[in-house]
Amino acid sequence: MKILKCSEKITLDTFKNKKKSPAGISKKLILCALKNNIAVYRIFSKKNLYIFKRGNKIIWLNKTMTSKTNPVGMAIARNKHTAKDFLSKLGYPVAPSKTISKLEELDSAIKSLGFPVVVKPIGAAEGKGITINVTTKKLLINSFRIAKKTDNKVIVEKHISGDYYRITYIADGSYAATKNLPAYVSGDGKRTVRELINWENKYNKERRKKARLKKIKISEKTERFLASEGYNLNSIIPKNKKIPLCFSGFDGGEYIDVTESVHPYFINMSKEISENLKLPIIGIDIISKDITKPLTENDGIVVEINGSFPDIQFHSSPTRGKSRDLHKNLINYLFS
Repeated sequence: MKILKCSEKITLDTFKNKKKSPAGISKKLILCALKNNIAVYRIFSKKNLYIFKRGNKIIWLNKTMTSKTNPVGMAIARNKHTAKDFLSKLGYPVAPSKTISKLEELDSAIKSLGFPVVVKPIGAAEGKGITINVTTKKLLINSFRIAKKTDNKVIVEKHISGDYYRITYIADGSYAATKNLPAYVSGDGKRTVRELINWENKYNKERRKKARLKKIKISEKTERFLASEGYNLNSIIPKNKKIPLCFSGFDGGEYIDVTESVHPYFINMSKEISENLKLPIIGIDIISKDITKPLTENDGIVVEINGSFPDIQFHSSPTRGKSRDLHKNLINYLFS
């Protein structure tokens, strides 16, 4: 196959000098390809469409898809309602839920499920438009309206308590797992949440440049976390009360490597999901009280499947624990 004449061939020197990483494709993945004698071409200067070439074999990468990605499998994973049905048919536990599109349907949903619930857009990504631990009618209505801004259909599901985990699985059988902890602020009865976050970012040595933790980001997700606790950015938090602000290390929390603690149940589950969806890489979000035991033994659930090229970079640099670099495994699988 001929490479398009208009393509830009990427080299280690030219790529390292680029100021911005490509959206949807990890910079580390491209660097890994280049370091393993794989030719990399960018097809259009303003689009993140790449070709990886080794010998006579070509792999296309377009944002979150590769030429080995099954589009039907990715569509199933992307739609939270369909993904829950898919997981149930495989026999894995998911939270009871209702999918609605009208405000008038909320009463029926909450009557069936009961508080607390999680409210999220059916096509949400990266936590956008999600409110967890909703315990009041007022917050339920507000959360529904927020979710509707992202997608016309909204899932209301039973809130399940436990720790939040991510397992990333590659179709060659390799995997890594993290326990994801939110960033917190602790109230002093004087300062607002915004002031507490600014103080934390400025004075906590672990949040300095290149330190262990990222700075806490103030975003729509932060506001949803605060809303679930009954606060906003201008609220003054009672002394010693801790408030979670995010899902994971991406927004200032922690990624703790737990790969060696994961029960074989989860690896078998990941393999089965990957094989059925025909996806080269998946990220599976899990809520469990103990990752060393199957979900069936501790009332845990599978939250969702990330099939659109889930981020694997945080496994390389967890905030605590051993580094697990999956980039080479993914490259090898794509060219297998």
